[in-house]
Amino acid sequence: MSKKKSTTEQDAKKKDSEGINEKKENDIDLEKFENLLNLIANIPEDKVNDLRPLLYKQILKITKRHEISSEYLILFLYEPNNRISEGMVDRIYNAISTDNEKPILMIIHNHGGRIEPAYLISKTCKELSKKFVVAVPRKAKSAATLIALGGQEIHMGPMSELGPIDPQFGGLPALGISSSLESIAKIVSKYPNSSNMFSEFMKEKLDLRILGYFERVSESAVQYATRLLSEKDQKINISEIAHKLVYEYKDHSFVIDKEEATKLLGDCIKDTSPEYILSNDIHSFLNNVNMCLEVFHKKSLAIIGSNRDFSISSKKQEED
Repeated sequence: MSKKKSTTEQDAKKKDSEGINEKKENDIDLEKFENLLNLIANIPEDKVNDLRPLLYKQILKITKRHEISSEYLILFLYEPNNRISEGMVDRIYNAISTDNEKPILMIIHNHGGRIEPAYLISKTCKELSKKFVVAVPRKAKSAATLIALGGQEIHMGPMSELGPIDPQFGGLPALGISSSLESIAKIVSKYPNSSNMFSEFMKEKLDLRILGYFERVSESAVQYATRLLSEKDQKINISEIAHKLVYEYKDHSFVIDKEEATKLLGDCIKDTSPEYILSNDIHSFLNNVNMCLEVFHKKSLAIIGSNRDFSISSKKQEED
């Protein structure tokens, strides 16, 4: 009897101890970089996904510090490494409840991807809320810029970037072939004797069907941008802006900062607003998380949908 009682008491103490440790772990302030570093550095490889509840709680703490957060349904397209793809459309759609009555604030940090799902994400958020706004703490490039165009407001700050919407294939711009042909034409015009050489080269290497396809994809990007801009202030020339975003910036990585964005889009660009400050605080935390995950586990965190929709996976940079 005495032995049984002793064992029971030991088990109870062990449970109490585990409870205290769990409480301490849950109460840890992960915004302090040292705490975050120690947590991620010491977690076993097969337990990395167990970080998600702790990260979720920390994001809730950050969000609740900002009064503006209560006004919105906050969604995320926070994927710093991989392309916008078809699967993301459903994840965003499923994060919006059928009885949602709040405006949507989408926090975007992404380098771009396919224009079709980007258009559908933006269109869906517009249709399923009375107001759709976007916050860009750092980068919303290429197809992510297309999503932002659907927002009635785009909240930006000193480090925010939009970018040209020129579609990419294998890391090369769709318009690159036509630009190359223009360059060749100029060379042939200047050096007529080179025409046969270029003619033979293009006959062997260039598939005109690809050239036509790439041009149609670029034209589609203009059409999608025009649709999403259609509800903007009529003072801006929608067709001109859509054309410029696809065709006129010569470098895919061109930085469209808040000043350039304001010239293009006018009053819908909001400078260092409470929405931006909220998004920037969340980004600062998640950026530190990703830094630690990469160093210690070669992994990366993304959030697509609600603040619960975490994924932690092997880090893989995909070309836009």
